[in-house]
Amino acid sequence: MPTKIILALVRDLLLRSRIEAVASALGAEVTPASTLELARARATEISPAIVFADLSDANFPAETTARELRAAVPAARLVGFASHVDLKSLAAARAAGFDLTLSRSEFTARLPELLKA
Repeated sequence: MPTKIILALVRDLLLRSRIEAVASALGAEVTPASTLELARARATEISPAIVFADLSDANFPAETTARELRAAVPAARLVGFASHVDLKSLAAARAAGFDLTLSRSEFTARLPELLKA
């Protein structure tokens, strides 16, 4: 079975290490990107199955992130997350075409499920 590849647009080191630990335990591989330009380049190189984007990070505005990543890897599942009080970012991500938007706490709680899907 091929390794599932995840692109993580997450600059928070603690959260990124959690994503990497859960992914490793499930046999998946995580490639991080700290800028949208780097994310697009890496997406083109690795063709991830899933892209996780921290929508609370100003480096990853929902509309631009969705447009850039859909162009690079149209089949990838886009999963965005933000603080539960950051309703503007979550709504913008849904409107921009993210496949799933979650609060940060929901994202971390559902991480194993998201990686298995």
